[in-house]
Amino acid sequence: MILRKGKVPRPTLVVLACLAASGYFMVEHFQVEVREPWYEAKRAAVKDAGRGQEVIRAARARAGLSLNYDADPQQTGLIGADDQGGALTTDRGFLKAKQAATHPNLAAVLVGMLKEAGVGEGDPVAVGMTGSFPGANLATICAIEEIRAKPIVITSIGSSTFGANEAELTWLDMEKALFDAGVIRTRSLAASIGGDKDKGVGLNKAVIALMEEAAKRNGVPLIREKTLVQSIDRRMALFAEAAGDRKIRCYVNIGGGLASVGSSVIGNSLIDTGLTKSFVERNYPTEGVMLKMLRSGKPVIHLLDFRKLADDHGLAMEDGLHRGVGEGPVFHSVRYNLWLVVGTLVTLLVATILAVRLDLRQALFEDRAPSPSVPPPAPGA
Repeated sequence: MILRKGKVPRPTLVVLACLAASGYFMVEHFQVEVREPWYEAKRAAVKDAGRGQEVIRAARARAGLSLNYDADPQQTGLIGADDQGGALTTDRGFLKAKQAATHPNLAAVLVGMLKEAGVGEGDPVAVGMTGSFPGANLATICAIEEIRAKPIVITSIGSSTFGANEAELTWLDMEKALFDAGVIRTRSLAASIGGDKDKGVGLNKAVIALMEEAAKRNGVPLIREKTLVQSIDRRMALFAEAAGDRKIRCYVNIGGGLASVGSSVIGNSLIDTGLTKSFVERNYPTEGVMLKMLRSGKPVIHLLDFRKLADDHGLAMEDGLHRGVGEGPVFHSVRYNLWLVVGTLVTLLVATILAVRLDLRQALFEDRAPSPSVPPPAPGA
């Protein structure tokens, strides 16, 4: 072994630089696609959500309601009426958010959140939903059931615009159609009117009567409390009773129902959309079910800003149409090939050590040079 004396020659440095550049090129251009965790459960939940949309579309036709092609170009059947057409409207909603909530891949996103929250087979998952986002309601139940957890659902019947706000097809009607078709195995444990104070304060009596009729024809008992606080406490008691010996493992809130979020300020700005695992002490106006669950140490999945959810998880929409169903970052991710990375690093390391420590030119060429000729012995020697 011949150690180098002096500086590394420029040609050697050029060779090392070319080798490093080649390694970088290979690492960047030969990345591999890998499946995200819980891939099979995500795919199955998305498939169930797609079947559910077909069932609800048929239920809409049976109820004599036409599809809103302008608001629902995907024809999911999950987009309701605007201000003028929805008898059960309690508030104004945003069409883009309602459309995003109908993307079947939302069920896959929720599988990931539930598993990250630590939900396992048989765990009770409490769900507070409204009629405002029927697409998210469907996706949530599909996700919970697909991981073999136990959904415990309480529904607020009222809905903002473009939700389940038609008297002939409330969320409770959709839920029963899904149950009867075998898409889901869950029905609401109880329901409330929703809206202000969770009992429709300010709504026309005829509208409240329509909601009461919806609960009656679907066999769902109504929560009838005098105050919002009492309604919140009643929900907590119903959830605990239904969970039995197995404690509630996680709480999912869908929409802005006051009994669940406590106040619109909390739902819109104080609790982030997505998974939250820890309670932050603040001067909250009213602690709804969501905050009470969080305070007791249970993770919460808050589903309200669906446009943010779509952006964060690659739920591609184009002109209200679903793109990439069963595909995208929630299912696959592109990562570096670790074997290639390690191989490239080792190669560069070895090449650098050899180039810096050893005089390769001398080792390769000088040892092969002919030895000086030895004069022949003198005559007679």
